[in-house]
Amino acid sequence: MKRPAVPAPQAWDFPSPRTARLDNGLRVLAFDRPGQHLVNATLVLEQPLNAEASDREGVSAILQRCLDEGSLSHPGTEFADELEGCGAVLTGGCSHSAAHLGLEVPSTRFAAALPLFVEAVREPQLTDADVQRHVDLRLAEIAQQQAHPSQRGAIAFRGAVVDHRCRSSRPAAGSADGVAGITAADVRAQHLAHYGPERGTLVLAGDFGEDPLDLVADAFGRWRQPVAEAVHEMPTAAPARTVLLHRTGAVQADVRLGRFGLDRRHPDYAAARLGAFVLGGGFLSRLNRVLREERGYTYGVQLANTPARSGGLVTMSASFRTEVAAAAIAEAFELLRVDADRGITGAELTEAVNFLVGIAPLRCATASGVADQVAALAEAGLDPDFVNAHTAALLRVTPDQATAAVSELLARDDLTLVVVGDADVLAGGLSAAGLTPQVS
Repeated sequence: MKRPAVPAPQAWDFPSPRTARLDNGLRVLAFDRPGQHLVNATLVLEQPLNAEASDREGVSAILQRCLDEGSLSHPGTEFADELEGCGAVLTGGCSHSAAHLGLEVPSTRFAAALPLFVEAVREPQLTDADVQRHVDLRLAEIAQQQAHPSQRGAIAFRGAVVDHRCRSSRPAAGSADGVAGITAADVRAQHLAHYGPERGTLVLAGDFGEDPLDLVADAFGRWRQPVAEAVHEMPTAAPARTVLLHRTGAVQADVRLGRFGLDRRHPDYAAARLGAFVLGGGFLSRLNRVLREERGYTYGVQLANTPARSGGLVTMSASFRTEVAAAAIAEAFELLRVDADRGITGAELTEAVNFLVGIAPLRCATASGVADQVAALAEAGLDPDFVNAHTAALLRVTPDQATAAVSELLARDDLTLVVVGDADVLAGGLSAAGLTPQVS
């Protein structure tokens, strides 16, 4: 039997939405996705966390977590019962720049579930008991994160890389000191001040039985709540340093190496993304090939630039056996060098471009995949056309441009190292590698 020929891939573009802006200021982006009968609706509310009071950091997250606990029209568990009757699920979260609430529901029940979605945002019940329960849960979550080396390392890395005066140097959901003092009155005041349609973007995706814009205008049109002006901070980088967090008897060291990164608007974003992928983004990346396959130091290592609205974090993350951690870290520094004859090659760049461009259509295979991407762009203050523009930018990057971008981004003297492990074992090896760890 003759093997069938494989045709060249077809050109692909990110779908274009139908757009509308309601009289109350809410922006609506609707993506018609034939055959996608599980509809996704995601509301993004511009809500920079630097607006939180310094002694109540985390109040935005507590508010968001209380939204599905009941509404004024359907108090308590009645709200959950109504939602379940529609076969719908609410999800949500907070970043440092926005809060978002998502609805997934079968297309046949979208019209019935949409008013409940509006209730959760417009008239949440926010009882004293619900707020206190979520405060207690968040405090327990914080304690658990501090006991988990990887989560503790991630929190410490953010705090070490971003200037401590910036809100984005601390967890979006708040730290123990701020969360412990949050009251139901604080949460209700936060809702009143920041939950309004003027700063909102509603993203819809799916196979709709009827025009979703008409349904949205009817459901959201009566939502009229003036809100405070959104003023986003511009985070800055902290000086590079080495931090060693002691964990007695740990057999593994959780390692994070990196610095303050690039946002999507930066002219080097596409080149840096490709360069980072070559160094540590794929299974056959330089870091993974050497530290995992050749040395056997780790099960896997990753390097990625995670963009925020302004700036971001570029992070190499891995867990190494304690006895080889210092050697692995020293070699990681070397593998991140792209000077002299270590530049990004044409073959490496081609593989990176093919992968990152090739997976783009797969990320749009579901309605939620489309909505999630557009919601993330809305949080960053960008429009959906960024996806196509970024794809075109990836295709234009040359090996020299990728090399220059990561060379500047990953300059050794600018990198911060955070290690969670047994300091009694690790400190000497790090010092021998020329690092001066601050042990705590």
